[in-house]
Amino acid sequence: DYGDPFSQQAERFGPQRGEDQMYELAITLREAAQGVEKQLTFPSGKKTEKVMVKIPAGITTGKKLRISGKGAPGPGDGPKGDLYIQIRVLEDPVFKVEGQDLVVEKDISFSQAALGTKVEVPTLEGKSLQVNVPAGTQPNAKLRLKGFGLPGLGGKAKGDQYVKINIKVPKRLSERQKRLMEELAAEGL
Repeated sequence: DYGDPFSQQAERFGPQRGEDQMYELAITLREAAQGVEKQLTFPSGKKTEKVMVKIPAGITTGKKLRISGKGAPGPGDGPKGDLYIQIRVLEDPVFKVEGQDLVVEKDISFSQAALGTKVEVPTLEGKSLQVNVPAGTQPNAKLRLKGFGLPGLGGKAKGDQYVKINIKVPKRLSERQKRLMEELAAEGL
């Protein structure tokens, strides 16, 4: 009987450091922007551990946070490895993320694009802003709202928010609307 080969190895080499563990944490875009504290529950050896993790504002998908000594226990009563938390920011139903910038889409009519209009735009902070859409705005134009994007990690400057303009073309026109469009077409519009 050779006994437990791991305990023999521990006896031969002394206590060894435990393995590092990986934990994937999904957070919302708002949590990533503002920072958040989360309690994680994960298996560690033969028991379950809980740990509070502070997620810094401005974190992005793919970033890793390290918590020392919260990994797997080491053989031969060795020290625990580290816990690495892999961050995944969930897609947001309103905002598209491009680096530190945010993009929100707004639909306007052809006449609003030609004449100019105001649109109400949501921000990540939860308030809405009135944004001027200038006369002659083209499809897919992006209007910039400086400083309304995501914060940078470590106190770096905030990104911007962009409003992408989609021009909706009506699928059906009333007889009057059709006549008016024909008049505009006759004038080269």
